[in-house]
Amino acid sequence: MTRASRVDAELELAALPILDGAVDTVAAGIFSSLQPANLRLGRSVRNTESFVGHPRYPLLFDPQTAGGLLASVPAGSVDACLAALHALGYAQATRIGHILPASEVTVPIALVG
Repeated sequence: MTRASRVDAELELAALPILDGAVDTVAAGIFSSLQPANLRLGRSVRNTESFVGHPRYPLLFDPQTAGGLLASVPAGSVDACLAALHALGYAQATRIGHILPASEVTVPIALVG
């Protein structure tokens, strides 16, 4: 999404909704068989080294979370969008980051706390 749109993104790792037990499962060394191949996508994250030890970091690359889970919404519409999703029963819908103007760096995604 970022490269095609020529923007950068800042993702809040702590804001990512995760299933109960997912962090414990990763901590126990249990991963999907496809997760190691997905880790190569870490090259799209400019500050991987700062977060590679974070308990949620491996979940960014878990193939079981692939699908229609991410949407980009204009900043002025975020609250209304989330309210509508919550009203429809999607209680875990949340803002997980921001879209930023493209920077000079070649790696488009940065993680924050």
